[in-house]
Amino acid sequence: MKGYGKRLGRRTVGLSAIMGATLAALSTSATAADFYAGKQVNMLVGSGTGGGYDNYARLFQRHLAKHIPGAPSIVVQNVPAAGSLVAMNTLANSSPRDGLTIGAVQTHIGVEPLMGVTGPASNAKYDARQMNWLFSASKEVPVVVAWHTAPIKTFKDLTEREMLVGSSGVATSDGVYPRVMNALLDTKFRIIDGYKDNPQLLMATEAGEIMGRGGWFVSSLMSTQANEVAQGKQKVIVQVALEKHPKFPDVPLVGDFVKDPARREQLSFALSWLPMGRPYVAPPGVPTDRVKILRDAFAAAAKDPELLAEADKMNLEISQLTGEEVQSLIAKLYETPPAVVEKVRDIMVVK
Repeated sequence: MKGYGKRLGRRTVGLSAIMGATLAALSTSATAADFYAGKQVNMLVGSGTGGGYDNYARLFQRHLAKHIPGAPSIVVQNVPAAGSLVAMNTLANSSPRDGLTIGAVQTHIGVEPLMGVTGPASNAKYDARQMNWLFSASKEVPVVVAWHTAPIKTFKDLTEREMLVGSSGVATSDGVYPRVMNALLDTKFRIIDGYKDNPQLLMATEAGEIMGRGGWFVSSLMSTQANEVAQGKQKVIVQVALEKHPKFPDVPLVGDFVKDPARREQLSFALSWLPMGRPYVAPPGVPTDRVKILRDAFAAAAKDPELLAEADKMNLEISQLTGEEVQSLIAKLYETPPAVVEKVRDIMVVK
């Protein structure tokens, strides 16, 4: 009986510990759920107004709050400097770590500390693996697009004659991927940088200042130029991705034209972060329960019939990666052999 009493005592202590832990978890969860009530979430968008990143951010701004307990207001602030680097540095270093500030940043920003696309890698004042990745709205596929009056009709044309393309920054897909193709596929892109945003690039194309774009995301292309694509005014020449976009099953991939194994490995790495095409991120150090709330809210919003209906009207594709999937992809990218990273960096970075 004495042994039984001791065992019973141990069980009682064990049950008490379990109940205590459960109550603590429920209390923490309730506190997190209540946290957002009456609050404002600030969304820093690392791109200008009117482009694809901004369109996606404002779409989620309109629908995300109802999936966050407490339904906080969400305010967008555009920070279109240095290819989202200013927004990302702000999130990492000076934004409050309370779950009330998040960012909508450009695709490459997760590897900026490795690659230094916007400038010296030391300008990236963050470790991407320590950031809290929340979601990505679309698996992006850049494409080369030529205006119908341009003398570029096939990929072979790109290797035989110069194509004048526009870019709104050296770190944008329109700036980066033509450089990659010039180095690894011997194309003859000439990049004209300095355009402010997507509307300016469109005007320049129609005016004949440039022949088209060398890294236009399909989601952005179709959100603004679906009619022109259907009419043949915007011609998609090649897909700069590892997998074809379902809208263009007959348009070749750039990898189809690379035979050298070393170049193929370098090209694969250069395209490997595109699946996190429209990423959303929170600062490091945000409480875990609030990160989960935000991740769950983005995942739920991406399945919201009202959001999907509006996205369809805007020709915005939703092909999400969860926050956990983006976090895993970031970790994998940082395991790439240094020699491959260095070679691709030399190609992508404007010196």
